[in-house]
Amino acid sequence: MSSDEQLIKLIEHYQKALLINPRSDSIYHQLAEFYYRQGNLEKTLETYQKALKIQPRSIIVSEALTKVLTRLGFNEKESNRFLESFSKTLTLEAAFAEANFSVLSSFIEPSEELKSNTDIKTWRDTLVLAFALVQQENWGGALNLCAKAIHLEPSLCLPHSIIRYLVLPKLDDLDLLAGFYFQVIRFPKIHRLAYAVLGDILTKQNKLPEAIQAYKNVWLESNCQISIEKKLPQQQTVVDYLVIGVGKAGTTSVSHYLSQHPQIINPHNKEILFFNQHYECGSDWYLAQFPPPVLRREKFLTGEATPWYLVTIGAEERVFNMFPMIKLITILRNPIARTISHYYMFVKAGLEYRSLEEAITSEIAILKDVESPEQVSATYWKTERGYLWCSLYLPFLKKWMSLFPREQFLILNSEDLYNAPSKTLSQVFEFLNIADCDLINYPKLNLGSYRQIDHDSRKALFEFFYTHNQELEEYLGMEFDWNNTL
Repeated sequence: MSSDEQLIKLIEHYQKALLINPRSDSIYHQLAEFYYRQGNLEKTLETYQKALKIQPRSIIVSEALTKVLTRLGFNEKESNRFLESFSKTLTLEAAFAEANFSVLSSFIEPSEELKSNTDIKTWRDTLVLAFALVQQENWGGALNLCAKAIHLEPSLCLPHSIIRYLVLPKLDDLDLLAGFYFQVIRFPKIHRLAYAVLGDILTKQNKLPEAIQAYKNVWLESNCQISIEKKLPQQQTVVDYLVIGVGKAGTTSVSHYLSQHPQIINPHNKEILFFNQHYECGSDWYLAQFPPPVLRREKFLTGEATPWYLVTIGAEERVFNMFPMIKLITILRNPIARTISHYYMFVKAGLEYRSLEEAITSEIAILKDVESPEQVSATYWKTERGYLWCSLYLPFLKKWMSLFPREQFLILNSEDLYNAPSKTLSQVFEFLNIADCDLINYPKLNLGSYRQIDHDSRKALFEFFYTHNQELEEYLGMEFDWNNTL
């Protein structure tokens, strides 16, 4: 038996040991050591993070993780700050899935030499400079640095995440990027996200059969050095649940919590946007995003969270035609808070230049006589962004519930999710018919920050939503308590 085969056997043994004793930091440490010897730094970091969630003060885990961070180029101060918060944050891959560098950049202090681009020696250095170039909109330079980072540490996801979420949407030369990734996927121990990025590139090139195969290859073992031509068995993938909305209400957090459950295997992208933006790509393209049955053990579930499905006209019919028995999860937030959060998301993205007061006044004037989604015309979208419209949940829920029976829905209140996450997640697990699971840590993800709005604007929103909130409670038979506080 080769040394690689011995490592695989040892990893399998310690994975089974964790099923027997899931709170043992020493087992996690040993498992992480085997991943480290295997050269898989991504799995090493992931395993150490799980250990620190269980035993935040574990000395053996902290010392071993420091060794890994040193190899990546982190200095002692950065490593200490990283260790301080690592167990409290989302995974590094999830951080970049939200295109949010703050989780990692808060631990990194670039030197003057590095800022001048003359002292690039480690994976950490390339990562810092790549993101700096992204901020300068130097997409080609960021891509080159990500390429160097991939050569330095093929097993890590972060360079691929920068390319996928920050560079790819801005880069015009898709042929160059595709050629680069066809080379990258042949690297030994390459992170599986490389195949997902290649799938995204091929999708943008409208090469859908090749894109489908790339997405399928995500689910094959990354250390097999597979090529794009390798096939998975042709078996029908079943999607068990969808988190359909609503945006700015906690779908990112719920998706992350679900990904931690041992009986759930998530797709490699939180928001696939199939039923509202990519439907023309076809069902094969969509199903390739999910783990195929051959890789799913008994009683494993899979699903996705795209928060704008709920408010997309026609999405309910598309979902019903593909998955009439699917379970649907919807998270509703106080419509005043959701409206404000939605507005500031667009401000941050540079898509809104009106004041909040102007936006509210304009949309109320248009929506005051609208009773159904079909009555919102194309003219509305020329001036409005849907801040209030997407907070009018009842018309959309009625459309979905005209097709799907009430028992296929789980309606959650986002306030309950944040105030009592463990209790709320227990409801989700019961709804999905899987074992309850204490996740230990419930980070609040994708949160926005903004100033308090003035009393008159809040009053206008309160009066606009008041009757709608009453009708919503009556229709669902639920109490949200949104009308009790101005």
